[in-house]
Amino acid sequence: MKAFFSELSLTTRIWVVLTLFTMGLFANTMLELGSTRSEIRSCYQSNVVHMVEAAKNILQHFHQRARNGELTRDEAQARALEAISAMRYDSGNYIFMGDQQGVAISNGIKELVGTNIMGMQDPTGLYLVRKLYDQAQSGGGFVNYQWPDPLNKEVLKAKTSYADLFEPWQWTLGTGLNMEALEQDLHRVHDNSLINFGLVVVSFGCVIFLFMNQIITRFRKVSQSLRHLAAGRPEYAVRLEESGGREMAELARSYNQLAENLEMVSRQMHQNGEKILKAARKMELDCPVSLPDKMDSGYQELMNIMQQVAEQTEHLQDAHHQLQTLVEKDELTGLLSRQAFEVQVNDRIEQIGSEVPHSLYILDFDNSQDLLALDQAGLNERLKPIADELRQLLPAGTFISRYKESGFIFWAIHNDFAEGMRLALQVHQDLQSLLSGNTISLGISSVIGDEKRYGLLHNEALRALLRAQSDGGAKVYEY
Repeated sequence: MKAFFSELSLTTRIWVVLTLFTMGLFANTMLELGSTRSEIRSCYQSNVVHMVEAAKNILQHFHQRARNGELTRDEAQARALEAISAMRYDSGNYIFMGDQQGVAISNGIKELVGTNIMGMQDPTGLYLVRKLYDQAQSGGGFVNYQWPDPLNKEVLKAKTSYADLFEPWQWTLGTGLNMEALEQDLHRVHDNSLINFGLVVVSFGCVIFLFMNQIITRFRKVSQSLRHLAAGRPEYAVRLEESGGREMAELARSYNQLAENLEMVSRQMHQNGEKILKAARKMELDCPVSLPDKMDSGYQELMNIMQQVAEQTEHLQDAHHQLQTLVEKDELTGLLSRQAFEVQVNDRIEQIGSEVPHSLYILDFDNSQDLLALDQAGLNERLKPIADELRQLLPAGTFISRYKESGFIFWAIHNDFAEGMRLALQVHQDLQSLLSGNTISLGISSVIGDEKRYGLLHNEALRALLRAQSDGGAKVYEY
């Protein structure tokens, strides 16, 4: 495998990297899509459970009034039926109820009220009402079944309903998921994920193509000039343009310096050769005189020295870049840059013990769009006090960095697992007291030891933050 890649051209290697990146991104998109679909369905299921609980609370209210003597049992049941039958939610969805014998006492389909529906089956033969009663007797649960499409009876659609039991009256009540809205949300998430995936791949591919084309063009010019030098056809007058990126400019500058030095050596040797020829002519030698053929060996030695210097320079550049990355800081806040933050946190996660708890935190304004509308000076004025407060609040050894345009990200080690949430609540409370007219939310992901890498911790903390903001903001959520 190593020999195979060593034979590939630079262009092919870059496209291989892009292909692997695309495959990894697609796999990650599919995994995230599956997780998101599960979360959306869970939200819909939680919604119907809450609606059934609300209906049970109504029944409990009238049952209590009957026990207190304010109403008779029949009056309480009649009023409860009237209240629940009038309930509608989620574009016409309703609560259905049946008594202990399976007789429908409240239903969105008026024709079913007063009839025994215990034997009702779906087109596959499933006794769905019996299943709902069984789930209700077991403490509440969901039943999946098939039902004909209202627009095309030959097409079966998946349905899900939830049922629970009101024990004092032995009434079974439940409701169904709004499958159309659920499917629309799932399709929208699926389409958006694929569109985002396509945009990222196309954008990244275009950038790689332009970048690669520029590098290859410059390398070809350098390679052609060096081939001419190696073949004994030097073009000392040719100079490369010292522009582009820093590395390419340094490469062009080094080549130009080499050409100048070789041109100077060649000129000096030519001058010395002319002096020798003139002296030979004055001595009137009979044999023809030619210059000593030492230029090739001297040139080869010069090339070897240049190669060694270039290799050492490259190593020094790499070391300098790594050191610069580790100490690089944001000009506004004095905090670590995002790149330095990620490098240092990754290193610390690899070094900590298997029993050491630690957490990654991401906080941001709930109304960050308002902040981004400010000019740079206004944004700096808002963020600088928060950065200063974070440095004072967080314990020693905590890594802190800016996060995107208006947020912050930090990582800390704790003495116990619960300390991560305590620290998050303290930071949220103290920072919120500094703000006037703005709220912030905070997402946290905690783990013990090195079971999770930085990338997974980041994704979990970001999900927790987005969930906190979608629930109204000004909250602290842990993944």
